Amino acid sequence: MALWTVLVLSLGLSGAAPAFAVDERITYLIETLEESLNYRVRVQSIESLDQIAVTSSGEDLKAIVDAITKTLDDTNALVRYTAASTLVGLARSSLHATDLPPLIQKLEGLGEDADGDVRQLVTDSLPSLRSRLDQLQSATSGGSSTAPQPTQWYVAVGSLGDSSNSGRDDLIELTRQYMIAELGGVGGVEAHGEIPETDAFHDELERRNLSGFVLQGSVVSLIRAGSAISAVVSILVLDQDQNLRVMLRGNGNAQRRSGSLSDAEVPAVQTDALRAAVHAAVVSLAGYLRGL
Repeated sequence: MALWTVLVLSLGLSGAAPAFAVDERITYLIETLEESLNYRVRVQSIESLDQIAVTSSGEDLKAIVDAITKTLDDTNALVRYTAASTLVGLARSSLHATDLPPLIQKLEGLGEDADGDVRQLVTDSLPSLRSRLDQLQSATSGGSSTAPQPTQWYVAVGSLGDSSNSGRDDLIELTRQYMIAELGGVGGVEAHGEIPETDAFHDELERRNLSGFVLQGSVVSLIRAGSAISAVVSILVLDQDQNLRVMLRGNGNAQRRSGSLSDAEVPAVQTDALRAAVHAAVVSLAGYLRGL
């Protein structure tokens, strides 16, 4: 049974459901997050919303982000830490340029949080979020007075594998989603979730005067050590004729708090580490493309 269902059955429903969420799971989890007096349940609600956010967009994603952002003011430090960590992950993979300034401002306010782990998380994360904002703004406008960067590279995400032995069956799909989202923020890149037929691919590239690339890759490892999990993702960059051009790797780390992770926390931390590893790999890819 899904976590959101368990939470609803155990806590019951009260009050009016949020009108802005289309997915009923989101509605239930937001209600639980807002109404539960148990901080552990609030933490679980945030982690469940994070899992749903991976495949959400529009009003559903906005509802999730708004609800989690409110918990940055929670009285419990673990809730604040989980909320901040989740929002940092979403900012790196799912949010748009217009979403980031208010979020960055809110996270900056946690720089003086009473909890040392929360302060450290924010201090470590803000530079990459500011860099992400600059990247997205550059990709979408190139500045207030210049046109968007023209498309130069058609990048298709091909087959992906998982050799992490993590026991999870969703890592390949998560990696694909994160990779496409990250590629969408790279100036000059047009990202695609599947590889066209060979002749159609060549015709499209010739017609539009683009360079084509196909990405293949794998989740190499997800290693748990104390309060942290490290992830490694490898990407093979093939040209339009399927010739290997370069192999790139991305390393990512995530943690909840000091001390050992509970079994219940592991999946969410694994997901955060995977997202960070994909981000690092795509940053390397962007550098490779610009050096061509």
